[in-house]
Amino acid sequence: MQGQAAVTKIVYLDHAEALGGAEFSLLDLLRTLDRSRFEPTLACPPGPLAERARGLGVAVADLALEKLKDRNPVRSITHLLRGQGVLSTLVREGGFQIAHANTLRTAMVAASAGRRLPARFAWHVRDYVMPTWARSTILRRCHVAIAPSRFIARSLGASPKVRVVPNGIEMGSPPDPERAAAFRAHVGLPREAPVIGCLGRIRPWKGQRYFIDVAARLAARLPDARFLIVGATLFPDRGRDYVAELKELADSLGVADRVVFTGQTDEPLAALAAMDLLVHCSEDEPFGRVLIEAMASRRPVVAFRSGAVPEIVEDGSTGLLVDFADTTGMAEAIFDLLRNRTRAEAYGEAGRQRVADSFTVAASTRAIEAIYDELLLPGHTETPR
Repeated sequence: MQGQAAVTKIVYLDHAEALGGAEFSLLDLLRTLDRSRFEPTLACPPGPLAERARGLGVAVADLALEKLKDRNPVRSITHLLRGQGVLSTLVREGGFQIAHANTLRTAMVAASAGRRLPARFAWHVRDYVMPTWARSTILRRCHVAIAPSRFIARSLGASPKVRVVPNGIEMGSPPDPERAAAFRAHVGLPREAPVIGCLGRIRPWKGQRYFIDVAARLAARLPDARFLIVGATLFPDRGRDYVAELKELADSLGVADRVVFTGQTDEPLAALAAMDLLVHCSEDEPFGRVLIEAMASRRPVVAFRSGAVPEIVEDGSTGLLVDFADTTGMAEAIFDLLRNRTRAEAYGEAGRQRVADSFTVAASTRAIEAIYDELLLPGHTETPR
């Protein structure tokens, strides 16, 4: 009688103290990982990510990594060296075979540790914008780089280490009208008004300023419409000025009374249900989890053709794409969809089917598990230099 196969111990590394798309995707992975084959531990700072992971029955280790970018280069090097020691000790004492870095900061520390990190090193590349030296160093020293889109994979060059694994979500049931009505009431929206929304972190690259410009272009043509900005900055000390700029822009364009800032919500699917369509204005979007959430909720999408968006939204099938920063074209696309409800509903149905076919969390998790199996094969015994 053959014995059971050994369970692989994996430590997931994340430095974030707040929940963003990368953290929600990591939680999905932890929830659906085959625990008969893989034993996960999450190393992260205390906070909502740690709490949610514990709720999934995942062991959590405290991990506090200082910022690596500092005006004082000596402090930057000191922070990096401290991080190397913390990470190397964590991996060695935990007996982990794989270290899976979910953020750029943790990947940079893991890469700098080099051979001191006694585990196979997987880099989940969630970011597009990063220093060139960081990209090349991490790619050289990791065993595998997991890209959520072909757009991100191309940014890494023609490396045999790169694997494309799209993010996925649980399909679930589309939100019901009562939930949508409750969300509208909560944020002060008329029950029957057309609602055009964007959802995501409030960051300059997310393009909320373009959304407000679109609102101004549509205000006179859609006098009953409301424009919903759902989300907040993850780092209030850094994002407060940008939020103020957005509100000043809405005021200067005469749509301050039509643009609703909801702040962060714990019910993004209810927010999507309250919208007639989702607008996505990001530049160089690495993936765009909200896109598949909207499509699974049967909401058509109007978006800039930038980054990974065309890999997800099929123009003329699940939504409409326009060139980046073309707010005139975006306004026309939105107006056309609101005027043609039958077409909008068809896009919503096609979007939900596309998510079911291509962007489920089960498919994403199984693909990542296959990468772990690959890492444990002979030939991956040493940390690349």
